[in-house]
Amino acid sequence: MTENEYSKTRKAAVDALIYWAKTGMRQFTMRDAVNDYLEASGANRPSIGGEETILAHRKIAANRLAIDCLYALSKEELSKVDRELEDIVDDVQLQYRGVKR
Repeated sequence: MTENEYSKTRKAAVDALIYWAKTGMRQFTMRDAVNDYLEASGANRPSIGGEETILAHRKIAANRLAIDCLYALSKEELSKVDRELEDIVDDVQLQYRGVKR
């Protein structure tokens, strides 16, 4: 993936998070955009640490998205985004255990 494609994926995730936080609409589209970004960022790549390392990388990438949303969201909207990002990040734990949400 080129740097331009990565940037577009990140911007799409941020835009989707902001739209969802402000309107409450398109939650599944937002979750898909965030998961696309997590994949593009390399956060889902298996490494020596296994599940714990993947979880840590997903948290770091999700925090980057939250930071990118700061300029456009109120405190309440940002809290909403933080909670949703935590749920999305934690989905990787459920996937490893074979549990579906």
